[in-house]
Amino acid sequence: MTGRPWHAPKVFVAHTAMAADLLPHLAPVPAEQLAPALPGLPASRLGEVEVLIGQHFPERSLPLLPNLRWLHLTGTGTDHLAAAGLAPGTLVTTSARVPAEPVAEYALSALLMLLKDLSTLSARPQRRPWYASSATMLSGSTVLVVGAGRIGRAVLRRLGALGARSVAVTRTGQVAVPEADRTVGADRLAEAAADADHVVCCLPAAEGTRRLVGAAVFAALRPGAMLVNVGRAATVDDEALSEALETGALRGAFLDVHHTEPLPADDLRWRTPNLVVSPHCAFAFPGEPAAVARTFKDNLDDLRAGRPARDAVVVPLPHG
Repeated sequence: MTGRPWHAPKVFVAHTAMAADLLPHLAPVPAEQLAPALPGLPASRLGEVEVLIGQHFPERSLPLLPNLRWLHLTGTGTDHLAAAGLAPGTLVTTSARVPAEPVAEYALSALLMLLKDLSTLSARPQRRPWYASSATMLSGSTVLVVGAGRIGRAVLRRLGALGARSVAVTRTGQVAVPEADRTVGADRLAEAAADADHVVCCLPAAEGTRRLVGAAVFAALRPGAMLVNVGRAATVDDEALSEALETGALRGAFLDVHHTEPLPADDLRWRTPNLVVSPHCAFAFPGEPAAVARTFKDNLDDLRAGRPARDAVVVPLPHG
């Protein structure tokens, strides 16, 4: 990254929920909150913003910052940045290593909740026979983990510890994922689903992942299958999922990600049978702001030392 040295950058934070907790952990780096979010500054000061920490930005909001050199994301997803008007050549780093363990724990908790039918206990504890249970076992089952990045590998480690067999699905399947019992390419997803009891989706939104998990996968899964999605909403075919739940091809599903957030009150997902709606909170844990700040500082240390930022990512932007 060219330009002025990184020794004493002024950092601005644009994050309505996290900014107040994040700012103290950035010290001694000077930082200021853009409140409540972009633009958050008088027009005369927008040119001061060279380093920005945040996650979600309205469409065409980033061009308001003509001197932005570095954008550090508090989360992982970058698919919204093109619409936000990110300029080519802007350094983008993410906090992708921060949520891997919390999201993996959440995904396993969701799968166990579905398998043990825990969601029904508070709803009807007195309306079923005392010893009745539809719980099934995770141990001994085969779980298809679609996407084997940081989160997917953390899920795979936990599945092994709980006695489940696992199949990792990667883009090509050519490099074995050591945490999995078997690795296959995305072109063999439906084939692999025929030998699987359940699916955990950990996919990013990228070329080739849109609606990758759909009707062919649901039809191939063994009876009683469950699905958990902690990746991106667009990677699961919503219509096919609803049909699979309504017909019983899937026994249950748990979604922590949605096309529209918050999910509207009239959305069909609230009424889809055997579907648990989670408010996109798998990543949350008390130490998150401190961990995000450490990630930012790690990348700042890299830049100060003349090294590439360790968490830099390539963001595809539209041509023209």
